[in-house]
Amino acid sequence: MSTYHRDTYLFIFLFLLLVKFSWSHSANIPPTITATGNQPYCPLSEINIVTDFDIVDPDDTEIEALFIQISTGYEFGFDLLALNGNHPNIISNWNQTEGKLTLKGIGSLEVSYVDLIAAAKDVVFRSTTNNPVDKFFSFTIGDANYLPKTGHYYEYVEAIGITWTEAKVAAENSTYFGLQGYLATITSPEEAQLSGEQAAGAGWIGGSDAQQEGTWRWVTGPENGTIFWNGLANGSSPNYANWNTNPSEPNNCCGGEDYAHITAPGVGLAGSWNDLSNTGATSGDYQPKGYIVEYGSPGEPVLDISATTSIYVNTIASVSIASICGSGSLTLEAYASSTMATIFWFDSVTGGVPIVNGNTFTTPNINSTTVYYVLASENGCL
Repeated sequence: MSTYHRDTYLFIFLFLLLVKFSWSHSANIPPTITATGNQPYCPLSEINIVTDFDIVDPDDTEIEALFIQISTGYEFGFDLLALNGNHPNIISNWNQTEGKLTLKGIGSLEVSYVDLIAAAKDVVFRSTTNNPVDKFFSFTIGDANYLPKTGHYYEYVEAIGITWTEAKVAAENSTYFGLQGYLATITSPEEAQLSGEQAAGAGWIGGSDAQQEGTWRWVTGPENGTIFWNGLANGSSPNYANWNTNPSEPNNCCGGEDYAHITAPGVGLAGSWNDLSNTGATSGDYQPKGYIVEYGSPGEPVLDISATTSIYVNTIASVSIASICGSGSLTLEAYASSTMATIFWFDSVTGGVPIVNGNTFTTPNINSTTVYYVLASENGCL
């Protein structure tokens, strides 16, 4: 065989090997997560957080972990997620700081989707407060925090001593399932809680007044150029801001501080902000410990690696106030926050049996000051 033919066959053989290698190492398709559930919650009770849950993956049957988080409305010290039932192939771990429950396999083993689906259906929410607020729960295969309100992901990256400019570059070089990262821009209380109070650590965010002293702008991501604060601690905000008030920030201390940073745990209000120089301190609470990356911008693909469910607490939305001079009867009215709820009327603040139910209540004949109490209830919650 001639050298030419040997070289030709060798080239074809190598080409076929490359094609096979390329095909067998094609990009892994992430799973699609679906979850349903928007349920009424009875205070001090326990409730499953999904009515249905599924994971569909065209090219895998198992994964490292599933992360379930109270992503909106988390009340530290009162709220809890827990795994009920018998799930021998799964270990659950509750992180109170982040309000996050992790479901993973035994040791370093991955866990099957079948086991995860069954476990997710057995995850319950509990609260020890008499007056809980509405909650949103997020389910995701990645450990970045997911906020349903924005559809964005938030990741804390630990990097002791990193400067703000270094953090900005690092964030912009980060990707998450194809989404482009940037230093977080926090424009609502929900974002502030998830990326601050519930983050794995404190660090740089995308705000700065380096361009014009005292005019704080978001200088990263889709909000680039948006002013969110004017002045020092006694200034004002045309939008949302979450500066620390103990001590009062921003203060442009110590020769100039032009960059926004989430305060360290234990310094003033949890998850609030302070201003630092580009480098921050060399140690202690004002030394940068990392940065918060936000993923998600207009025009980027919508990922199906997350799903959301919710619970709500029925409250009294409105009541009528009635009065009468002398003795007589009155008609009182009350309406619930949900049209599915029933209004119950009581003549004592605790215990007792409802005297009537419905939006209106006509009192018996009364000749002295009398107080009645109302409760909005769904599914027999009293």
